[in-house]
Amino acid sequence: MRLLVIMKRNLDQSLAEQRNARYLHMIEIYKHAGFEPYLSYAESIDDIKLSLNNHLPDLVLCGIDHLPENGCNISHNVHAWFEEHNVNYIGSDYKVIELALSKGLLKQKWQTYGIRTPVFGLIREEPEECNEDIESLLSLNAFPYILKPENLGNSRGIDENSIVWNEAELRKALDKMRLQFGGVILAEHYLGASADFREITCAMIEGSSGMLFMPAEVSLVEPKRFHIITTRDKDKKGTIANPLDADTAASFLPFAERVFAIAGVRDYSRGDFILADGEFWAIEINGQPMIPDQWFSSAARFAGLSEEKYLVGIVASGYRRLKAEGRLAKVFPKEAQALLKGTKLEVL
Repeated sequence: MRLLVIMKRNLDQSLAEQRNARYLHMIEIYKHAGFEPYLSYAESIDDIKLSLNNHLPDLVLCGIDHLPENGCNISHNVHAWFEEHNVNYIGSDYKVIELALSKGLLKQKWQTYGIRTPVFGLIREEPEECNEDIESLLSLNAFPYILKPENLGNSRGIDENSIVWNEAELRKALDKMRLQFGGVILAEHYLGASADFREITCAMIEGSSGMLFMPAEVSLVEPKRFHIITTRDKDKKGTIANPLDADTAASFLPFAERVFAIAGVRDYSRGDFILADGEFWAIEINGQPMIPDQWFSSAARFAGLSEEKYLVGIVASGYRRLKAEGRLAKVFPKEAQALLKGTKLEVL
């Protein structure tokens, strides 16, 4: 079975080298599991077209949500493009990817279904609308707030200065974020000041009998005054993951199951949660999480899955779904079947 992995290069040279090494390691895992794997990098839809023509894959695993076409400024949802061109891919459909990328829309959907998520507001870009939105936030009286670019994931755009405690700090942080990112800004009540604050990440892979949820508690290697994990913390290994204690996990899993189900994700995903004030809170869902990834790997390991098993299990989730839909007739590699045998991810 021909498996094409498509990723995007990091602009930071040192990070690009680290990630390339991880991707090549992942390709070796897939090769030992009986696949015929290929790794490609893409900066545009045209790069994807070239890779598809060169490798003629049966399955595609892509870590990129949007790409432009050469010669135009239009950004395409990559999974939507795959569906339009009958490409068999692993992961959530394009509508769910768009929902997960929009923190505000996803939180609104959660609220509709009674899922607990911090009080929030969206701050639009036009000056008059911006002032209206700030007044709405002030009326909620939910300080402290944390500001985030509404459509960016992986903690991009946030740092310690994103936490604001009053209107003056709110306006100052907002102006700074606008200069860097533009667009709509999400302001949500910051729970990190709670005495019982704990951050939880939860990896998900669909198995033969439903979603397998794999939670882990995430903390900083070097604690800060207030808990906030930045992109730099993630990239520079400034975080550590530990297994949840049994009692917390037992309480958490039913909540996580509802959160993922309402988000509509499939195959594989990862969600961020907070435990504060004695309650679980849904923060966001990554519908297309980067793999291999420190947090995903740790969560899988705590659930008894080696790196090889969870990476092959992700491919198995897409394979299982596409085969059931009648879109894929190839036999799953026997080495991969043997690797997953006896786990919740096995291909029956």
